[in-house]
Amino acid sequence: MDEIKKLVDFSRLAWDRKLTEGTGGNMSFKKEDRIYITPTTTVKHFLGGEDIVILSTSGEVIFGKRQPSSEYRMHVKIYETCPDVSAVFHAHPVYATSYAIMHKKLPEDLLPEVAFFLAPITYLPYRMPGTDEFADVFVEGLEAGSRVFVLQNHGATTVAENIEQAYAKLETLEFLAQLSYITGAEPGKLEIDRQEIERFLNHVKSS
Repeated sequence: MDEIKKLVDFSRLAWDRKLTEGTGGNMSFKKEDRIYITPTTTVKHFLGGEDIVILSTSGEVIFGKRQPSSEYRMHVKIYETCPDVSAVFHAHPVYATSYAIMHKKLPEDLLPEVAFFLAPITYLPYRMPGTDEFADVFVEGLEAGSRVFVLQNHGATTVAENIEQAYAKLETLEFLAQLSYITGAEPGKLEIDRQEIERFLNHVKSS
């Protein structure tokens, strides 16, 4: 299946571009009533198609040589909550995770592309990774329309209608965090005027 190769390629790209570290991060896509997810404790640079684990939509292992990511409950909950979502990327990018640790919000109006592609960003309180409590904390933000999440003292999760978009949201989030750190930008400081952002968003929607 081409989507499995795509999941492997973009998961490896996330590791190669330093969007996650060591064996950190987990990625998946959903097709019909199956979830295809990266295995636990795997350095993503060396990931292969044979490593991908297939789950039911309730989280039971259907096929796989490896155990699924310990955070599979998050993936199951996200797909259960949002039928339009078909891909989930969770990782530990250095700058975005630094903001998560400092409990600082990022300036969503710093760049037009960020306002269009990432907003609204939801900031989630710390919950133990891999637990139902951790998975459940996503629901409110998902139902409010958020597709980008900064996780306190943990990392980031992005979701989208396909693998490319989920990956691109993750990389764009890290780019925003890098720019914010370097320039000192924060909500209300160095951002584009909100009226200009609204004009841009309306222009994109009408074009």
